Amino acid sequence: MLSVLMLLGGGPARSEGASPPVTTFKFAWPVPSRVGITERIDSDREHASLKYDGVLTARKPGSGSELHFENLQQLEPAAHGTPDTKALLATFTKPDLVLSGTGALTDLAGLEPAFERAVTVLETDPRARETQRARWDSPLFQTVLRDRAELTWTAWVGTWNGVRLAPGQEQTKNVALRHPNGPLEQRSTLRHRGAVAETPGAVRLEWETALDGAPYRQVVARTRELRCSAALARNASDPCAAEVLESASSVTTVELITDPDTLRPFSVRTVHTEAFTVKGRPPIIQREQRTYDFDWNRKAKQRPGNR
Repeated sequence: MLSVLMLLGGGPARSEGASPPVTTFKFAWPVPSRVGITERIDSDREHASLKYDGVLTARKPGSGSELHFENLQQLEPAAHGTPDTKALLATFTKPDLVLSGTGALTDLAGLEPAFERAVTVLETDPRARETQRARWDSPLFQTVLRDRAELTWTAWVGTWNGVRLAPGQEQTKNVALRHPNGPLEQRSTLRHRGAVAETPGAVRLEWETALDGAPYRQVVARTRELRCSAALARNASDPCAAEVLESASSVTTVELITDPDTLRPFSVRTVHTEAFTVKGRPPIIQREQRTYDFDWNRKAKQRPGNR
């Protein structure tokens, strides 16, 4: 997923009339550095807030850097809704991000310790912790953790790393995606909204991706058919019937307030919306919003024992 999204970088965008100065966005966080992060999630499955520190240090031996997350805390969760425990575990599990010298995400490290920290924060009962740890044996859950970490870094930095764009300009590209149930084409747009008055030195960047139209509808329909067949195989009395999917769309928007010289983010807001209509039923809309606030007023030392 990450490698596809990184294709959004490219040459200079077109402009008309007087050309505003073009910025080449490059990852240049100070090494070492520490940032306090507050994350909030609001969706049908999750309502939670958490705090943690991100510590960026040089990798030794070797080149590049590593972003480690520590001091994980759960803030007061939202009062409404029933939380999805598995979704919360994925959110609270923060593995280390292994970065190249240019800021590209190359690997994840420390998945097991990160999962242990998440379980400890979310579950106070030692016996219940053992039940949660059993989920760790699932390859699918480990894939979820990796996808979540990659998408998070993509929203914070990866989308813009290497992009050249001037204030007021935008880039739009169509990217071919491979899906087990059929080929797809994703429309991706980058926008440079210019300076942010309330945050001196920062700029507002926007990124939007969209999947829709007949190919996406066919992929979603096939996925739902397979899910229904699997449910019936497990339980023949499962209330799963044939359906006609009339429309489907998936749109993700990211709003990033960042330092244009270093790509150190001040805040990030991601909104993912899925909508589909089954014949004879009301439209179904699922929405998830995540926000991240960054406090860079920290001092950091090199972590001992860095790989």
